[in-house]
Amino acid sequence: MNHRLWAASALLLFSLTSTNVEAAENLECMDLGYSGTELAAMDRFVEKYGLADWQAAKRLPNDIENSIATRLRYCADANAWPQRAIEQAVYYKVSILTAAAIDKNTPLSSQQMAQLRGAYSSTDSKRLMSIMLPALDAIFAVKAVPVPSEDDISYLNEHITRRSGLPINNEVTNYIGAWLLTRGMVEITKRRFSEF
Repeated sequence: MNHRLWAASALLLFSLTSTNVEAAENLECMDLGYSGTELAAMDRFVEKYGLADWQAAKRLPNDIENSIATRLRYCADANAWPQRAIEQAVYYKVSILTAAAIDKNTPLSSQQMAQLRGAYSSTDSKRLMSIMLPALDAIFAVKAVPVPSEDDISYLNEHITRRSGLPINNEVTNYIGAWLLTRGMVEITKRRFSEF
């Protein structure tokens, strides 16, 4: 999977540099300060972006990229974020939007989605993140996503798909994979941001 989405997101960083070495704070700044027009554009993206767009690594619309870039410059300057935190902040905001879109545009029924969320919340988060981390790092680096091991696939089938009572077929497993990865992206970018 060649994630042009993330390559494009990285372009938002072009003019942001900082030498501050203190811990980064206030990631929530990236969720604030957008105009009504900007928020409406993000809402439209969430309404339309689905699994096929994710699989094709469809880019964010230019107006949304520009909005995020403008907000990123403000937040980075206002909070003296170091460069590595700046990178996580832009990935975080893109992750928030894609996770919301994948969650909304689902082939599953509302009951099945509730079951999926329940299975996710009751799964060992450390084990789940260890499965997702190689894929997440590959996506952020715009590299091919590695195939999970048989043990990891078995764990996901047992603790996510079967626990949520969902059928194991291509459509469902592809959707669950995208759903898990977009949620994982939000979690890992928040965690990495706080480490800088």
